[in-house]
Amino acid sequence: MKILIALSLITALLLWYALQGRDWLKSKPWAQRFFAWIEPIEIVLFKKSQTILAARTLSLLGLALTGLQQFDGVDLTPILPLVPEKYQHIMTLAVNSLPMLISVIGWMVEKLRNTTTKPIELVSVPDKVVAASPALQEAVAMAETTKVEAVAVTAVAVAEAKAA
Repeated sequence: MKILIALSLITALLLWYALQGRDWLKSKPWAQRFFAWIEPIEIVLFKKSQTILAARTLSLLGLALTGLQQFDGVDLTPILPLVPEKYQHIMTLAVNSLPMLISVIGWMVEKLRNTTTKPIELVSVPDKVVAASPALQEAVAMAETTKVEAVAVTAVAVAEAKAA
C-alpha cells in the first residue's frame, strides 16, 4: 500500500507539473535558478514538452503497475465482487490488462505529439473552407514553410552548439 501511495503522489506531482506547474513556475522570478538547473534534464528526459512528460508519466505508471502486479505488490482484483458474475471473466482480463493499457496510451500520446506539425487552429479548419479561400490556402502553406524552415534552423543551431 505504501508503494501505491508513493506511486500516486509521484504521478500526481509529475502530471501537475506537466499540466500547469511548469508554466506557473516559469512565471515566477524566484524559480528561474531552478529552470537554469533543470532545463538540460528536461531536454534529455522529455524535450521540454509537457505533453511528452505526461505521456511518459503514463507509460512509466503502467509499467510500474504491471511490475507490481507480476510480483504481487498490488492486487486490483478486489473490485471483482462488485461486478456481476457473468462479466467477471471479462473484468478479470480488463483489470489485469489495465496497467499495460495505460503504458500503451502513454506511448500513443507521445507518438502523436512527435508527429504534430501544425497548430490546432490550422488543423481544425475544414478542407472545403481552405479550398474555397486562396488567402487561407496561402496562410496554411506559409505556416508549413515556416515550420519546415524553423525546424531546419533549429537543427543547425543545435548541431553547432553541440560541436562547440
